[in-house]
Amino acid sequence: LPARGTWWSEASGQFELEINFMQNINGELQNGNCCEGSSRNHQDRKCVRAQCDTFFKVCLKEYQSRVSPGGPCSFGAAFTPVIGGNTFNLRASPHPERRRIVLPFSFAWPVSVFLHFPVLFAPDPGDTIEKAVYSGMINPSQQWQTLRHNGAVAHFEYQIRVTCDEYYFGFGCNKFCRPRDDFFGHYTCDLNGNKTCLEGWMGGDCNKAICRQGCSPEHGSCKYPGECRCQYGWKGQYCDKCTPHPGCVHGTCVEPWQCRCETNWGGQLCDKDLNYCGTRLPCLNGGTCSNTGPDKYQCTCPDGYSGKNCEIAEHACISDPCYNRGSCSETPMGFKCLCVSGWAGPTCTIDIDECEADPCAHGGTCQDMVDGFKCICPQQWTGKTCQLDANECEGKPCANANACHNLIGGYYCDCMPGWAGQDCDLHIDDCHGQCQNGGTCKDLVNSYRCACAPGFVGQHCERAVSGCASKPCLNGGQCQETLTGVQCLCPAGFSGNLCQLDIDYCQPNPCGNGAPCFNLAADYFCRCPEDYEGKNCSHLKDHCQTTPCQVIDSCTVTVASNTTPEGIRFIFSNVCGPHGKCKSQADGKFTCDCSEGFTGAYCHENINDCASDPCKSGGTCIDGVNEYQCICREGWEGVLCEINIDDCAVKPCQNRGTCQDLVNDFYCECKNGWKGKTCHSRDSQCDEATCNNGGTCYDEGDTFKCMCAPGWEGSTCNIARNSSCSPPPCENGGTCVVSGDSFTCVCKEGWEGSTCSQSECPFT
Repeated sequence: LPARGTWWSEASGQFELEINFMQNINGELQNGNCCEGSSRNHQDRKCVRAQCDTFFKVCLKEYQSRVSPGGPCSFGAAFTPVIGGNTFNLRASPHPERRRIVLPFSFAWPVSVFLHFPVLFAPDPGDTIEKAVYSGMINPSQQWQTLRHNGAVAHFEYQIRVTCDEYYFGFGCNKFCRPRDDFFGHYTCDLNGNKTCLEGWMGGDCNKAICRQGCSPEHGSCKYPGECRCQYGWKGQYCDKCTPHPGCVHGTCVEPWQCRCETNWGGQLCDKDLNYCGTRLPCLNGGTCSNTGPDKYQCTCPDGYSGKNCEIAEHACISDPCYNRGSCSETPMGFKCLCVSGWAGPTCTIDIDECEADPCAHGGTCQDMVDGFKCICPQQWTGKTCQLDANECEGKPCANANACHNLIGGYYCDCMPGWAGQDCDLHIDDCHGQCQNGGTCKDLVNSYRCACAPGFVGQHCERAVSGCASKPCLNGGQCQETLTGVQCLCPAGFSGNLCQLDIDYCQPNPCGNGAPCFNLAADYFCRCPEDYEGKNCSHLKDHCQTTPCQVIDSCTVTVASNTTPEGIRFIFSNVCGPHGKCKSQADGKFTCDCSEGFTGAYCHENINDCASDPCKSGGTCIDGVNEYQCICREGWEGVLCEINIDDCAVKPCQNRGTCQDLVNDFYCECKNGWKGKTCHSRDSQCDEATCNNGGTCYDEGDTFKCMCAPGWEGSTCNIARNSSCSPPPCENGGTCVVSGDSFTCVCKEGWEGSTCSQSECPFT
């Protein structure tokens, strides 16, 4: 039975056959005659100038276990036009429709069929050149199935396939599925014709919406995905809160329209206070409160007080009710306080605000005090009420000035040449487009300097010179002029487009067994500890090559020595290598006890601690002994390269610009008209330091753009676009580490060289 939601319908598809090539060397028919009635050569009996006008017929019928070419073509038949002579190849034909036969069908494809495929001679269709038959399975697929017929007269190749029409699937092309998104369903179809519900829908026909997560299944429903429509009497985001009775004040509900009163409340709407004394505390001056009914109470007053709430003091001044040195006098209704200066209120507890009169002049801020006030004055004013002019020049506000002049309510700075602004702290930009040929102007104090592009010199970069004349190559690099510019040939140990990068062959350290590494001009040197040798100090010295040995057991020999009382020294076998300890066994056998991080019969295999790919952010993992090291890409740090280096930590943004940290970069959001990478310029986004590594800066109004030299990228050309490790240059399992715009190979033990291609033991 089909699964729920699957629609089995009338089938729809087509059988296709394409002829690839035909070869009829002699131009013969299957009956032995020559095509076109030509004669045969008397010597070799080959047809003379016979040319067969060849076409094909396809007859498709039900599967036959015993092949019988006769009978009707129950699944369809078709002919091709004449498509060639004795020999032809149609694989690359510009007209593929001439070699293709298509038989559409509207029934369930039976998979197993019988194909009768005769090759005929025109103009008489009764003349057969060859007959091919195929009986077997043809599953619907976009792939062609190639068949070849090698007959007595002719050889030919053809290919067949069966494809289902759009929206039809299955081995019989009779499973119908058409994507839709309407009232009847919301789904797509997978490769097998099964319905896949769109997001937010479920059910066999994908027509049932998925409600908002958490929506109450008893009190909520939805028509569209993500909804939660509440039933009558329920509310809330998830329809899980009942609606209380209208007018319910201090009550709740469990079912709709209820009003269950909270503690100490009563009445139909829970609006009657049953504990008036507890909630309102109406009795004053130590009176005792008693509840007498809903919203009713009675106060029992202590001696000396009376009134409904015990608010009337019969001898009011006895309790000394006046604060802050106020004087008390009794009245018929209680008492009255006479307050001292600076205080007010019934009991003299209110501090009079002397700042209400706004006594501070010239924008001073008033601060209220007890029985007084204090003025906090602006910088240019002083005095009790800020009425006196202050001498601002005493604070030396002028940065680059000849003199400071005090004014009423301010000051004036007489600026030195090249400076401007109220405090002479604004550097006047002397750059106004003087530099030619792409040169960058560097603003100086009351002057400027042009940093010329390669190939130009002069005060304003007005004179052109050859590319190498400006000596762009650093660290002894040789300059060569090319059609597109100059090229630097770097000496050993340096790289970069200008030979500006020093290659450190000791990073990471290739030396083993704790040996220190020394960086050389184009190589490195490992100072090996005693008993170790080799390029990377990875091999134990064989003492038996120079000294006669006596075998003690399968793991131990002795050699002559002048350093011990016995005159001999025990040497343990290095069969287990530098990372294992030999254990002698019976019958001259031994086993190896491996150190941590190594395995194998001879402890020669370093366990790959990088197998779990622990380094993040594109870092390169270097396998060590029972440990690993992550070589981070530029802009990242940490044991696992998981920390983005804060490029804003050095506070690169000037003139109050706001710094935003990027990966190996930063961005300054400039204010008050400042421009440039670090908000350092008033007039231009560019200077000679904006773009790094030979990049060219372009001012684009409110920002800048760097056109980087080959091999560099990033907003300021600060990142090497390094593809040196692709394809991997390191051989014999070495690890490639990017270094500037070059690479370094960290070799596996036993290998050395710039690409780990040289064995440390060439004779083993």
